Amino acid sequence: MILTGAAFYHKYYNYLYSLVMPQAIRDKVDEFMNCEDIAMNFLVSHITRQPPVKVTSRWTFRCPGCPVSLSEDETHFQERHKCINFFVKVYGYMPLLNTQFRVDSVLFKTRIPHDKQKCFKFI
Repeated sequence: MILTGAAFYHKYYNYLYSLVMPQAIRDKVDEFMNCEDIAMNFLVSHITRQPPVKVTSRWTFRCPGCPVSLSEDETHFQERHKCINFFVKVYGYMPLLNTQFRVDSVLFKTRIPHDKQKCFKFI
């Protein structure tokens, strides 16, 4: 699954999300004020019949000074499970597809000496 706050997708999917996706799903998202990313992943997978492409850096971002996130609250995961089960009922099947495909940036600045960080000096 891809979080919509960090995703690149065609604006047409916003149109489909707002006007074509079943109203019951949007109502559930509004009820929980959660699960919009799951709803978008369901929609895109339903339309394209393709899994998402994960594009990541090699390291996880750590933020020791950041406030507690939503995902650390147990009820957050319970709501998300309820959303998934509800969305499956609305669609009549599980549109999310499993994939192990991942794309890593070749120009990502890895931890190498400062004078060797850029692959292309004139870009």
